[in-house]
Order: sequence, then structure tokens, then C-alpha cells
Amino acid sequence: MKKLLHPFLLLLLISGMSFFHSTSALAEGETDTEKQDVEITLSPTGTLFDINNMKPGDWAPRTITISNSGMKDFNYLMELQNNGDQKLFNELLLEIQAADQKLYDGKLAAFTAMATRKLVSGGEESLNITIRFPEHLGNDFQGVQSAFTFTFTAEGKDKATVSASTNGMIDSGNVKSSGFTLPATATNIFNILLFGSILMIVGLSLMTIRHFKRVKAVQ
Repeated sequence: MKKLLHPFLLLLLISGMSFFHSTSALAEGETDTEKQDVEITLSPTGTLFDINNMKPGDWAPRTITISNSGMKDFNYLMELQNNGDQKLFNELLLEIQAADQKLYDGKLAAFTAMATRKLVSGGEESLNITIRFPEHLGNDFQGVQSAFTFTFTAEGKDKATVSASTNGMIDSGNVKSSGFTLPATATNIFNILLFGSILMIVGLSLMTIRHFKRVKAVQ
């Protein structure tokens, strides 16, 4: 009886472990599926704008691709948050376009959120985002920076939401390296004319003296 008991217990133990493993794998699979129902990804990731020495009149175009990498369709929206000084942030201009459709055109600071857009499972959409440095800004905007974050939030039919974000930084450079200064209106034209007149008078005087010396020598 003992010899038959051990194989039976061993078989029972193996069956239990197999059942437990199968149940665990099934539960993990269900969890993974739930996590992937609503999933949004961005390309590029991390930083979209990283611009140094931007000058009045400059503009920076970028393209970001939003992908629905989840199992279900979702609606997404784009929001903006200022992370730095207000001075330059309040003056920069923002343009957002999807294909031939213009979604926003105005001040960066005035943009709060974009109207929601639908993206089917496995689909993607590219947004063309341009930031402009207005031409009328002068020397008092040298050496200032603006830092901000674009956040993309996807919401499924069951109200589940996920977010992804990308950063931006605009640097106008310092006084020495920025490359933009207002033109100087003062001029040295009168000093130059005076100096030229003095040189001309001295030259004429020398020529006159030399002429008279030659005449005297001939006589």
C-alpha cells in the first residue's frame, strides 16, 4: 500500500501545480489585456523642442506622432503647462496643424487644451507644431527662457484615462551670443566729415607751399 501511495501523491502534487500555474498565467494575461485596453504613445518621446539662441523672427517646426497602441479606440486631447518664466512664454506664438486642418494659431500662453480627437485602435495621427519668436521683441528679451510641457491624455469608452507628455525649452541666448540687438541710431558722420575736411585743408596748404617754393626757385 505504501508503494502505491507515493506515486499517487506525486501525481496529485504535479496536477495541482499545473492547475495553479495555468490559473496564474490566465490571470496575468487578463491583467495585461486590461492594461492595454487604453494605451497612448508619442514619437518622438521626451523632448520635442530644445532650441538655443532663438532670435526675433525665427520659427521652429516640429512633428509629433500620437499612436493608439491599445486594444480599444479612444479620444485624446492635448494640454499645455508652463514650467518656467512667464516673460517669453507670454510672447511666443503657437501653431498646431493636423494634415490640412489648422487646429490652433495664436499665443502660446493662450493655449490651454485642444478639442478632443478620436483615434482608433492601432491608428496614429501626426501633428505639425510650430513655435514662432515674434519679430517685434527687442533687447529686453535677451537671455530669457521658456519651458513648457505638452500632455496628451487618452480616454476610453469606460472613462479609463492614460497620459503621455513631451517637453519644450526655448532659450533666447545671452547678450554676447544671442546674435540679435537693436540697431544703433547714433552715428559718427559729423566727426568723420570734420576729420576729412582738416585733412583736405592740410593737403591743399602743403601743395600751395610747394608750388610757391618751385616758383621762387625758378626766379
